[in-house]
Amino acid sequence: MRLIAAIVVLTLVAVGAGALAGLHLFAAAERAADAKKSATPPPLASSYAGSPRLRKLSPIVTNLAAPANNWARIEASMVTESMNDEEAGILAAHISEDIVTYLRSASVAQFEGSRGLQHLRDDLTERASIRSSGKVRELIIETLVIQ
Repeated sequence: MRLIAAIVVLTLVAVGAGALAGLHLFAAAERAADAKKSATPPPLASSYAGSPRLRKLSPIVTNLAAPANNWARIEASMVTESMNDEEAGILAAHISEDIVTYLRSASVAQFEGSRGLQHLRDDLTERASIRSSGKVRELIIETLVIQ
């Protein structure tokens, strides 16, 4: 009889200890979840220092080198450092001329696939950066239509 009473008492103590431990862990998990919800994420740092501006270039339409009956229309924007509107307008015109020159020397095969588009973007960004003496940080191709 004493053995059964001891087992029952130990079982009740184990159940009580387990229940208290479970309630404590549940409360700690709720506090952690509430803290995670209320915490605001840190702002993302911009990869552009200073005050960059996005300036849209006018649409460019020109024929390609090969085959001669294909035409390309490209719309792009450039990310520049802060400059006045007159300088930006002149720079945009020069960059548009460079894009026309580049497209007239290119063939349709150069733009095929994702790699071709990435090479086009890299080449145009490099040309714009050289033309602007580093004032253009990136050239973003918005649309490219080859017909």
